[in-house]
Formats: sequence, C-alpha cells, structure tokens
Amino acid sequence: MEIKKNRYGQDRSYERVDEKRIRVRGNSKYQRESADDNGNITMFDFEGGPCFNLHGKIKFKYREYKIKEIQPLNNKHEELCEVVLHI
Repeated sequence: MEIKKNRYGQDRSYERVDEKRIRVRGNSKYQRESADDNGNITMFDFEGGPCFNLHGKIKFKYREYKIKEIQPLNNKHEELCEVVLHI
C-alpha cells in the first residue's frame, strides 16, 4: 500500500488488488465521473484529486502503468470514495 496526499493534504490510499488492478480510496465529499456513449467510465475525479483518465497513466511503487479501465465502487460510508483502476 502507498499513501499519497491530494492538493488539500488529504490522504489517498493506493493498494494493489492483484496483478492487473489498483484500488484508490479516500475521503471525498463528492466525486465526478465521465462516461462515453457506451456507458464506459472514461474519467474519475476525487475532490481535490487525483483525477484518473482512461488510457492515462498512474504511478504506483515507483512504476508507471497505463489505465485500461476505470471501475468506481459503491460503499456504505457517505464521504468515502473508491475506484479500481485496471492496468
């Protein structure tokens, strides 16, 4: 696991789920998403960042990965946001 700060100093937790997925989570009062015409998520943005884009890059454990799919997760906690990035 790796902890990174957003631009407001809030923690974002980056955790390897398996060889092809990374989960990012943290407190956020809101999130923004964008989808293409087929309903595929193309952008996910936490309050204060980070913002992830389909085919964009993510740095994790000193390596850079290309984002192939973005999967937002629903949770029970009101201000907790989670997203799984397929790399």
